Amino acid sequence: MNKKIFIVFLACLGLNLAYSQGSSNIELLQKEIPKEQVYLHLNSSLLFSGEKLLYKFYSINAETQKLSKLSKVGWVVLVNSDKEIVFQHKLNLEEGQSYSDFFIPSDLRSGAYKILGYTSWMLNEENYFEQDIQILNPYQKNNEGLILQENPESTSEKNTKEAAADLELKLNKTSFSTREEVVLDLEHTTEILGDFSISVRRIDSFSKPTLLKSTNFNKLYRNKNWNLSDNFTLPEIRGSLIKGRISANDNSGLKSKNLIVSFPGEESQVKIVSIDDKGEFSFIINNELTVDELLLQLTDYNQNDYKVELFTTAQPDFSSLNFEKPIVQIGFKDYILEKSINNQIENAYSATKADRTVFPKDEGYFFGQELLKFNLDDYTRFPEVTQTFVEIIEFGRVRRNQDGTHSIMVRNQNINGEFTLPALLIVDGVVVQNHDKLVSFDAEKIESIGILRSKYFFGPAIYQGVVMVETKDGDFPEVFRENYIKSKLVAKAQIPKKYYSPNYKNEELNRIPDYRTQLWWNPNIDSGDSANGISFYTSDLKGKFEINLQGFTEQGQPVSIIKTFKVE
Repeated sequence: MNKKIFIVFLACLGLNLAYSQGSSNIELLQKEIPKEQVYLHLNSSLLFSGEKLLYKFYSINAETQKLSKLSKVGWVVLVNSDKEIVFQHKLNLEEGQSYSDFFIPSDLRSGAYKILGYTSWMLNEENYFEQDIQILNPYQKNNEGLILQENPESTSEKNTKEAAADLELKLNKTSFSTREEVVLDLEHTTEILGDFSISVRRIDSFSKPTLLKSTNFNKLYRNKNWNLSDNFTLPEIRGSLIKGRISANDNSGLKSKNLIVSFPGEESQVKIVSIDDKGEFSFIINNELTVDELLLQLTDYNQNDYKVELFTTAQPDFSSLNFEKPIVQIGFKDYILEKSINNQIENAYSATKADRTVFPKDEGYFFGQELLKFNLDDYTRFPEVTQTFVEIIEFGRVRRNQDGTHSIMVRNQNINGEFTLPALLIVDGVVVQNHDKLVSFDAEKIESIGILRSKYFFGPAIYQGVVMVETKDGDFPEVFRENYIKSKLVAKAQIPKKYYSPNYKNEELNRIPDYRTQLWWNPNIDSGDSANGISFYTSDLKGKFEINLQGFTEQGQPVSIIKTFKVE
């Protein structure tokens, strides 16, 4: 079977494949879907408190060695020597790539750590990227995580090039002054397309773990038998898979077989999913999620007599990890003190040198083009929602029911039939089943009201129109949170950043100290960027610096180039 067709077939089968019969289907998946490998390009294997661990995530097709297009989600975990998780990052993968960072806090103890990178598909082999990391915390009194010696071996970096592709990294010169522009040029005799990341960092003499390169990382991976157990993990080919179970508090049967899934402020995530006979459910979160709160409620049910459990996300087995204590030379005390002071100064000016977060744009409801939207500030405002519907919201109304409750109604755009049932009401991306909550809400706090005037197929349910309300704060106000709406936390993906790099030509920074050890970090470089100029500036620190470029060409060829220069 063609692999592309098979993957589409797998997507269509969706979540039920996880419960398929026996191991034959799993073996078919193993045969038809290529394995993946992960490479992490790190800025350093030794970090001080107050510094950032920066990384670029590459997911590689193990067969072709090209960037993998299979998994849409990647995971990065930092583990301490007690085999406890320090952080776990979820990453949205685009063409097999992503990046993020972790700020080393002052309460993280000195010692040996490991950073792991993987996709859920890789967990069936228990194969993952693994790199030793050392952290030095000069603010702590207890140094149990370190070995202090008089003269451990020091390290030095040399210019190296390891690339199957004809690619060279050239500098405009080899020695620079402080706050001077460094210009890089990626030279190639033939056109080379690929994806690369660059780290420029000051070199020190500490003994530290050797960073894996794109040219040698695959030595981590070896053929192993796949785990054909009930915990077989499917690849996350459309987004993050969330599984869970709902049970009644009195162990009786559930009175609803459908579950409404919402994320406050996230228009594109609202959905209804089915609950099976075991009370279990599953759904996929797309890659644009920016909040970590998940709201769950049963359809047509308003009693708080059930509980929701989310199943734990699969992760690697840490039991086989081995750690070696870092060795620190006692004679480096003055250097450690100097670097710690420099880090504190840099962090004191963090507001001036802040990275820029690149928030993804919410895709919105898929019916957005058909939505008739009323921005209330464009009209004379009214204090009550009912009056607002009468005076402003054309084709919408508030109906008072015989029992004294209210329903939000929509007029059908088809003149041959009038809607007689309530519309689907969504407030800040969350379905609201009790329409009285909106009727009693302060209309002054509403930004806009949208109307969909056609039938809406929402999961297994059909609604006669939709009313979509956006509040001014956009955070699903507390007054709408009924006790039968269950709140759960889920992992959201790391939000991309544009990392700060000073431009002394265009910025007035004469009075701002610059003690950057990490001169530049760019996780998204392609071979055509040099035509537009690749450059960065040195800081106030002198010494020897390393340029570390890692990545892969479109043909799957790894590229690793390391060059050094001096600041005098």
